[in-house]
Amino acid sequence: MKKSIIFDLDGTLWNTSREIEQVWKDVAQNYNIKVNADTIRKIMGYTKSEITEYLFNGNSKEGNEFITKCQKKENEYLMKNGGHIYENTLETIKKLSLNYDLYIVSNCQSGYIETFLKYYDIEKYFKDYECSGNTGLSKEKNIKKVLERNNISKSVYVGDTIKDFESANKNGLLFIWAEYGFGKCDKFYKKINDIGELINLEI
Repeated sequence: MKKSIIFDLDGTLWNTSREIEQVWKDVAQNYNIKVNADTIRKIMGYTKSEITEYLFNGNSKEGNEFITKCQKKENEYLMKNGGHIYENTLETIKKLSLNYDLYIVSNCQSGYIETFLKYYDIEKYFKDYECSGNTGLSKEKNIKKVLERNNISKSVYVGDTIKDFESANKNGLLFIWAEYGFGKCDKFYKKINDIGELINLEI
């Protein structure tokens, strides 16, 4: 059986903050809320309920409606235009798939991971994926689901935030910190400044 690698998505494989900022600004015109690039960077990697709590100071009906509209428009925009994929990502995924089973677990909405995979035509390189939009669960629990349904006994998780480390650690996974991403983390097995470094990293 191949070794496996589980990836976070935002801040690890691509950065859609600029694209999402414009989508959210368009939707926000009909709500009493302002969003900017800094706001988007802060909420990247949050679950829907966490975003609603952060922006609306509570899980309000208005907040839920706003986030739902934003996420729907995100998927539509990104399916047509893609996002900012990090340099060397596509080449690295293809090379890693020769020796590793690859997975994605993210706190994104339903359809977001599929958008990423389809736009770049890389579905065939990933064995499975899961997100909070599908399950309503935390990243920790979604990682566990992927581990269990794919009978994975050992893996590493590649992400960019302390929350990613905590989710990986609770599942007994070694954590590789993508230092180029959105977050800060001082706890990791190894860190990378370019995703291409994974190819020659001992995992």
